[in-house]
Amino acid sequence: FETFVEKILLLIRTTTRHDLSGYKQNTIRRRIERRLALHKLTRIADYHRYLQENPEEVQALFRDLLITVTSFFRDPEAFQALNDQVIPEIMAGKETGAAIRVWVPGCASGEEAISLAILLAEARERLGKAVVIQVFATDLDSEAIARARLTEYPESIAADVSPERLQLFFTKKDNAYKVKQEIREMVVFAVQNLIGDPPFSRLDLISCRNVLIYLGAELQKKIISLFHFVLNQEGHLFLGSSESVGGFADLFRPLDTKWKIYRRKDLGLGQRVEYPPRFALEG
Repeated sequence: FETFVEKILLLIRTTTRHDLSGYKQNTIRRRIERRLALHKLTRIADYHRYLQENPEEVQALFRDLLITVTSFFRDPEAFQALNDQVIPEIMAGKETGAAIRVWVPGCASGEEAISLAILLAEARERLGKAVVIQVFATDLDSEAIARARLTEYPESIAADVSPERLQLFFTKKDNAYKVKQEIREMVVFAVQNLIGDPPFSRLDLISCRNVLIYLGAELQKKIISLFHFVLNQEGHLFLGSSESVGGFADLFRPLDTKWKIYRRKDLGLGQRVEYPPRFALEG
């Protein structure tokens, strides 16, 4: 089985130019088994042959391997903790006209990025701070980014978004809710390979929730080191409820252990962080 998994990953890399070998093997295996069942195949060798003969199935498997599950204010208590403990501190440290820069890697269809933009807009109004809000939302899946850029969501989001926020930040359109322009202009959606493309820099907050759990230990190590490198000195990292910085207590200290909110540690002069050397930082 493992030999054909390697062949399938090579086929994905050749077709899409994206290397998914750093994903957890159990995750890859489960997705492949699901595609086998879907096509009523019993042997992985047959599925590998099917992939070779049907390039559209390679794309389908690739999308299936990507993380697309998201919602507005997922784990509401976690977002409340971020709202109480982190956002006021970020606001307090900004002068008039300064920018608050947030990065949401693995943003899928955009709900998490919009949620953060709403929290920041509310805090700006509440605290009377004249600051610029910039949320950079990225994902490897170009189809997910295309959906995210529409910022249009089904009526069912009313289960996750309060009536007050729906009224303030969304416009009802037929059977959907459209994000209002004030919030939409705060968010930049872009296709990006987290482990291969240039990251953003000078960041106040990185919200990377429920992405690391799909990645192997070596890839997690590189990404957490990268996050430390691109965050401002007092920057914050917001992870999913099943994630942590693991053995990187030298890079981040916990602010809220339950809701996985961390503050960047300053390593001081003479110390360096390992990060992928091909990364070039950009604004």
